[in-house]
Amino acid sequence: MLQFSAYLYDEDLDNYNVNLPFLVHSCGRVSFNGNKNMSINRLYGRKDFQIIYIHQGKGHFFLNNQEVILNEGCTIVYQPFEIQQYSFRYLENAQFYWLHFSGNDIPNLLEEAGLDQQVINTGMASYIPALFEGIIRELSMKQAGYLQITNLKGQELIWMLAREAQKQKHRNRNGYNEEMEEILETIHLKYNQDLTTEQLARTYGTSTGWFIKEFSKYTGCTPKKYINEVRLNHAKELLSSTNYNISKISTVCGFENPLYFSRYFQKNYHMAPTKYRNTLKII
Repeated sequence: MLQFSAYLYDEDLDNYNVNLPFLVHSCGRVSFNGNKNMSINRLYGRKDFQIIYIHQGKGHFFLNNQEVILNEGCTIVYQPFEIQQYSFRYLENAQFYWLHFSGNDIPNLLEEAGLDQQVINTGMASYIPALFEGIIRELSMKQAGYLQITNLKGQELIWMLAREAQKQKHRNRNGYNEEMEEILETIHLKYNQDLTTEQLARTYGTSTGWFIKEFSKYTGCTPKKYINEVRLNHAKELLSSTNYNISKISTVCGFENPLYFSRYFQKNYHMAPTKYRNTLKII
């Protein structure tokens, strides 16, 4: 068994941070290519949240009073103080990644991302391991700005897992829509431009009303809300990594005006953008 892990505090502290919306505690990768199994038995769980992503092979998990075998591409989310009983066996050539994190906004984040279930099929997207590796690298090297970068990468990981989970749901229902996926890619590439639902509907080749209905069915939210969520994620990154004022961030991210941006941010994160930026300085 080979384990490569990194920690915020240079050791595995089981705690829960309530001062920040999101804080990565630790991250790691475990591979099995020898003759040693791995078994975890935490009857009282941990104080923080944990994500396990099976990248290769399979894992044996004790869920709802029974053993469940989960294959590669599955993601498991453990809540604080939830029983954690699982094992990996070297003969099955397993490899998995894990992330420990906490924060005062985690329940809302997981619910919004659709990762509030315990077992999620997130598929085998090639970039997911790279996201874990990036977090491990930042926590290991601890260069300037590593804390902010690590937390941003942790949130990016959650949202990308959420995206892959959505794709798996659509594919499983034979509802995967390549044209709609192109619309989503356009939003992510041009979020800072004057994107309107009417423009996207024309690109999709349908009426605005029908497009809103199809888009909402496919993503779970309206086009306007999706666009604003993409803008909001970029705004959070700028709040944590630049000294741009609120007006400039609003413009750079494509919001109508600073007031609208501030109100939308407050509605989603229950604090003003300036306060959010200040919380990042609290450690």
